[in-house]
Amino acid sequence: MGLKTVKICLVGRYFDLRNGGIGRFSMEMRDALLKRGYETVSFGTHRERDIGYFVYSAVEAAFTLPKGYDIYHCLSPIEAIYAPKASSIVTFHDLIPWLHLNKTETHYAQGPMKQVKRLISKHYFKAAASMASKCSLIACNSEHTRQELIEHLNVDETKVSVIRFGISQTLDPGPKKDKIFRIGTLSYLDPRKRIDILIQAFLAAGIDGELVIGGTGADYHRLAELARQHDERIKFVGFVPEEKLAEFYNSLDLFVFPTKVEGYGLPIVEAFACKKPVIVLHDAIMPDEIKSRCVVVDNLTEFLKNQKLTLDIERNYDFAKIHDWNSCVEDYTKLYQRVLERK
Repeated sequence: MGLKTVKICLVGRYFDLRNGGIGRFSMEMRDALLKRGYETVSFGTHRERDIGYFVYSAVEAAFTLPKGYDIYHCLSPIEAIYAPKASSIVTFHDLIPWLHLNKTETHYAQGPMKQVKRLISKHYFKAAASMASKCSLIACNSEHTRQELIEHLNVDETKVSVIRFGISQTLDPGPKKDKIFRIGTLSYLDPRKRIDILIQAFLAAGIDGELVIGGTGADYHRLAELARQHDERIKFVGFVPEEKLAEFYNSLDLFVFPTKVEGYGLPIVEAFACKKPVIVLHDAIMPDEIKSRCVVVDNLTEFLKNQKLTLDIERNYDFAKIHDWNSCVEDYTKLYQRVLERK
């Protein structure tokens, strides 16, 4: 059976940027499949809050998930709970909510009931991951996540593929338009990203230059207030649209990504594509194929004072350029064909 004659259901949360990188992946898959002429439907929710997502994924999806599709692509493991396993593939982005939730702060585990929320989040994701592992095929975006799946869920390694996400093909090195020394970061502003550590290090290092923080998120207002109390050299630029990404990265001298835990780290790859040195912290938990290409430091303040770099920027540029959305979608369509053959 050829793919052009089958019906594909993409099962996600949002098909926009409200949930960051997963939303970007969902949009890219939907748009590319439709552009290629595949009969595709997107199934998601409009519920905003995390409790709404729980209701959608744990209850509503059981009754509202479209029936009769040949392929179900579950865009995260939670979306795979009610999907027909023999007809499904699932994408695992990481196992942070299960294996690493206790190592970091997250926007959905705050307040007086923090420990209870952590416990519920961990066990709900663990249960969903276990059910998702029964899908016909599994994809993840790093070898690190693939090995975690094999180790912790006892998944047959022959049914787990690594398919890297894409980045904008407009990202390339470009001229810097001024002489201001500039450090930057870009991410969803969640407590686990530890942007406050970067702000404090920048202030303590006494740098003659600017710190530019891109992105929005649950931690935006707290961080912006922290910066305003101390220094006008710290700039918050908010959401950076795709057409402005190259301009953003090429305005920097250093890109710092101080996250505590990261499933992959596409902003790091985007900075590589613009031939920018990337700094991460020694205790960061992230795939080795990303972390090993960065400058890894123990003390960010001391590093910013001295800025001694040893980095193969050309090698990182070549690595960044293999992250292509067309290749990503092509690899997923090959998995769809394998599901049909297994059925």
